[in-house]
Amino acid sequence: MKYPSITELVLRDGQQSLIATRMRLSDMTPILSKLDNIGFSSLEMWGGATYDCCLRFLNEDPWERLKVIKSHVKKTQLQMLLRGKNLVGYKKYDDTVIDLFIKKSSENGIDIFRIFDALNDINNIVYSIECANKYNANSQGTISYTTSPIHNEKYWLKLAKDIEEAGAKSLGIKDMAGLLKPKSAYELIKKLKKNLSIPIHLHTHATTGLSDATNFKAYEAGVDNIDTSISSFSNLYAHTATESLISMIYDDNDNPFDMNELAEVSDYFQNIRNKYSQYEGSMKGVDIKMLINQVPGGMLSILEKQLLDLNKSDKLDDLVKEIPRIRKDVGYIPLVTPTSQIIGAQALLNILDNERYKNLNKEFIDLVKGDYGKIPGDVDKALLKIVDAKSHDQTIESKTVDQARLHFKDFCKEYNLENLYKSDTDLLNYILFTKESKDFYTKSSVVSMNDLIELQEGFGLYMSD
Repeated sequence: MKYPSITELVLRDGQQSLIATRMRLSDMTPILSKLDNIGFSSLEMWGGATYDCCLRFLNEDPWERLKVIKSHVKKTQLQMLLRGKNLVGYKKYDDTVIDLFIKKSSENGIDIFRIFDALNDINNIVYSIECANKYNANSQGTISYTTSPIHNEKYWLKLAKDIEEAGAKSLGIKDMAGLLKPKSAYELIKKLKKNLSIPIHLHTHATTGLSDATNFKAYEAGVDNIDTSISSFSNLYAHTATESLISMIYDDNDNPFDMNELAEVSDYFQNIRNKYSQYEGSMKGVDIKMLINQVPGGMLSILEKQLLDLNKSDKLDDLVKEIPRIRKDVGYIPLVTPTSQIIGAQALLNILDNERYKNLNKEFIDLVKGDYGKIPGDVDKALLKIVDAKSHDQTIESKTVDQARLHFKDFCKEYNLENLYKSDTDLLNYILFTKESKDFYTKSSVVSMNDLIELQEGFGLYMSD
């Protein structure tokens, strides 16, 4: 039986899921050479929430993180998570911005772009696939897996074929909430292997307790690559432990991985994790309610924190129940960044108002109107009427790179940062996270609790991608 290659997630989704993406570059660099020598197919180490957390919370330049990691990792491919038209942000960007971002990411070390869209709208990922191919990277078009009356096997097979025909060099199955069951994974991957000619990668979370069995059945079905996280950053909101999967699929006499080396890596990250204990979620074991409510684990941990800050912890059960109700109302969209932020914020409004849809956040209105892309199912008619009544006609046009460069030039001139103006990566920071970048470059930002609460209540960092 063919053995899958393994992508190690500890530098991105492992730490994003368990310590709110707070791991600093200085805690990564000492172990990078050892990670590089393990034999992983890739290290997922950038994208997702890491980009803005660098600027927002860690006073780090995300591009510097990429460059430093690349300088230490010589053998293993580097991988990032890209939200299609949303890149690493929460709104759509102009094609010129998408092109420049992927170009600079490739130049600075990214080999694999895992490209997904929260709505599974193929139109939202096609251009990113084309750009990744243009710059000779691995364009991994990705399914955002969920379950609903409309998300059946036929739906996934068609989407996967559309992704292949769009030019993707590999297919990712991204199960951000741990909803993919072992038998379903086996049957889906078997059929995908027959229908596609590109490699298939599986990414699933451990939140529901299914990931070990799901990954093993995917291996039996012939999956080409499986994502895992080193044992000291595994399970709970995160993923199957790397050492566990290796032990499942290999006998002792044919195991190409050095288990002692992996143990050293795990020990290193265990010590690192202790430094970030304040960011740990409350989850202690398996959350089987996820199979019912489908709330991603990272999203749940932030919702808990929001309610705690508001002295409304007693409302958590109501909030968790409200999320799938809203999801049904808006056509069974998957819950992954940015839709998880949007639905979570609206659910919080509904619960705090004690009335559904009394107040609507702007992003929720835009989502229902289709501004984020094509919604997979039918939107509730009563909700549509409410949205129409509260809707705004203003459409915010995405700035091109050239338009944004003019604003950036003025900013640089104001603060005597002429050298900064010459850098495309600094320009991209400015385009993607303008306020955070201004604070970062002028060193004027201190994140307060009020800032954090405002961030969470508005368009916050639910760690769901």
